Amino acid sequence: MPKSVRHAKNAGKTNTHPHSLVAVIVKSDSGEWVKPNTGDKFYIDEIPRFPEISFEIKTEMPPPYQWQWTIDWDAKVSGLAERTKRGRKLKSFTQSGNFSSDSKIWTADLGPAIIGGKLSVSVTAGQSKFRRTVFVQGKNPVEEDVLSFLKTIPNTIGFDKIIKQESNFKNFINADGEPVVAIDAGYGMTQLTNPAPSYDQAWNWKDNISAGAHLFQQKQILAKHYLGQQNRRYTDDQLTLETISRWNGGGYHTWNIQSQTWERNADMLCDPATGNIGWDTTDTANSDKSVEDLHQRDKATYGSGPTGHSNEHDWKYTGVCYADHVVNP
Repeated sequence: MPKSVRHAKNAGKTNTHPHSLVAVIVKSDSGEWVKPNTGDKFYIDEIPRFPEISFEIKTEMPPPYQWQWTIDWDAKVSGLAERTKRGRKLKSFTQSGNFSSDSKIWTADLGPAIIGGKLSVSVTAGQSKFRRTVFVQGKNPVEEDVLSFLKTIPNTIGFDKIIKQESNFKNFINADGEPVVAIDAGYGMTQLTNPAPSYDQAWNWKDNISAGAHLFQQKQILAKHYLGQQNRRYTDDQLTLETISRWNGGGYHTWNIQSQTWERNADMLCDPATGNIGWDTTDTANSDKSVEDLHQRDKATYGSGPTGHSNEHDWKYTGVCYADHVVNP
């Protein structure tokens, strides 16, 4: 088979509006194809590597042939539960490209991107039109490989505990092969939220970890500046707690003037039934109440995410409780 000569004009775009009305329109496949079959599934492997997908049309028309590909994915809320049914759509990701070729065969090449979703390939041969749609899903790496990769990134001590907490080292829901998506728009293994991840960072677990590690390093720098102010001393354990707390939001320690030491913020009371929900006991609505009282008052609103918080249900996501849970699960 002659080597394909391509003149690629690739362009990618992502619909970043969380309430966008843009919908994926699935058009019927057309034309006679040798391979693949409509709706075939292919998998990004654990390494990760994009799968080898060979598209071949059957035509007597002479070249050149105009090829166009589009891959898109609707990110819907999954949580970590293993089920195929997902919740509301948070965002749509799309990437596309086109090229001219003398070959009737194209082995899917999206450049450096390792992304998944619905891959649609169209070909124009003279007056004939071809279209074929397949699906690209992902496979999870084993925990040992994740930890080995993490060791190659400096200044990430303690970040493995965050990954364990956020996803239990899982980038994909095995039931549907799509990335983990939290109700608060956290994506993948490290639950990237802010800044929002790229298409590749949601699907490529190594890029997801790299982006998360960069954010962790930034939080660690802030933690060092905070704990080390006025030449104050701190331990490695305190640095880990302060960094992990800031990963989820807010500092962990307060300075005790009498003992001249850093201490956990004593004003924050945590719900042990959750990973990062607590109450500020300096707020009037929470003062003089037990953990059980506060849990019973607010537990029904947790499932609504941040919108569940109100004056009547004065709970919050807090880095202090998150760090407590991550370090001592």
